[in-house]
Amino acid sequence: MVGNGTKKNAKSGNGRDQATRAKSRVAFVAPFAALLEQVHQARAADLYPFYSSVDPDAVSNGSGRPVVLVANDYLGLAADERVRHAAREAITRFGTSRCSSPLAGGHSPLHTELQTRVAAFLQQESAALFASGYQANVGIVSSMVGRDDLVLTDVLNHASIVDGARLSGAEVRFFQHNSASHLRKILAQEARDRRILVVVEGIYSADGDIACLPELCSAAHEHGAMVMIDEAHSLGVLGEGGRGAAEHFGLLAEVDLIMGTMSKSLASVGGFVAGDRCLVDTIAHSARSLIFSAALPPAGAAAALTSLQIIESEPDRRERLWENSQFFLEELQDRGFDTMNSVTPVIPIRVGDPGKTLEFAARLRGAGVLVCPAIPPMVQSHLSRVRAHVTASHTRESLERAVTVIDEVAAAVGVRRTTSPAPALSGARSRSKKRPAAAELQRA
Repeated sequence: MVGNGTKKNAKSGNGRDQATRAKSRVAFVAPFAALLEQVHQARAADLYPFYSSVDPDAVSNGSGRPVVLVANDYLGLAADERVRHAAREAITRFGTSRCSSPLAGGHSPLHTELQTRVAAFLQQESAALFASGYQANVGIVSSMVGRDDLVLTDVLNHASIVDGARLSGAEVRFFQHNSASHLRKILAQEARDRRILVVVEGIYSADGDIACLPELCSAAHEHGAMVMIDEAHSLGVLGEGGRGAAEHFGLLAEVDLIMGTMSKSLASVGGFVAGDRCLVDTIAHSARSLIFSAALPPAGAAAALTSLQIIESEPDRRERLWENSQFFLEELQDRGFDTMNSVTPVIPIRVGDPGKTLEFAARLRGAGVLVCPAIPPMVQSHLSRVRAHVTASHTRESLERAVTVIDEVAAAVGVRRTTSPAPALSGARSRSKKRPAAAELQRA
């Protein structure tokens, strides 16, 4: 009887413990109630667009292969057989993973060669590799500054930059997007005997516009601040040699740190930082996201290395990218879509309502056009949009089909337009005065 009583008490206690734990879990997710409700509603309506698998070889809705506008594969190298072959050879030689931190022997000769080639390509003294672009930004910023220092970040900078700044323990201030005057005002107020790091992006992944780098660098250097540029979306895209916004503006020698990812134009995964050897050595020996994480797999290093070689030897890929981007952007603008400030292959279509944005993206996917929705907390509610990424591998036919589908679905969903839609494929198109031509962007 004692035994039975003990069991009953144990079960009763266990039940109370489970109820307590369940209540605790509810408390932890309570701040996200609105977000979760939106997710549940989207799933119930079969309009949930996130975490879906993408098969570019699948046949979509009887209209052929889908038009994939969600990949950052700007130069179309992810499917290049030379890149795939290099990755396969690396696995054969070095295995799928080094199973070790870079600091503790996780690098192969491929990693060493890639670091050397990245530094040389960007005309810097040294470079260090990270396992992801997110880890790169978090590690670079958090290791460069600390308590009593100041980080000034563009309000549209990527979350990884903001996270790195907050983890550093430094004071974090945001300046208005691309505003050198606001940056200069903050610097004038805050500059004193402390270290200041100014961080910008080459191409902003939110709006597709380009950093006003000359003015921002000038403002930063006037007050002794160091400048870091995130070239994630601009590497391989901007500059005569594809070196990014710093080359685009002739400022490779002016920026202090160049960060980049290998998951976009380099058709791999990983991140890097390049700059003066003393700065890179500091980061390589103190960035927690580097020294306490497994190294980039050898296959990723090999793929990035081969892609970098192709970027240097085949500039025509960048020319095709800009031709495609110019065509797609103009077609959307001619139909009255709000493409915000984009002048690059990152092309948003502003919808302005989170629910309608999810429906727009889901219906486009069902019609064979894959775009990425951005809703709160990624962007402010009134700036909800879908985002397309044009690449060098898109054909004119696929982009024309995408524009037609976007036009039709937008009309069905009720996406607001800035002007009356122009007739479809209406011959000569007027070029927006606010956007330079692709050739001008490459020459600048």
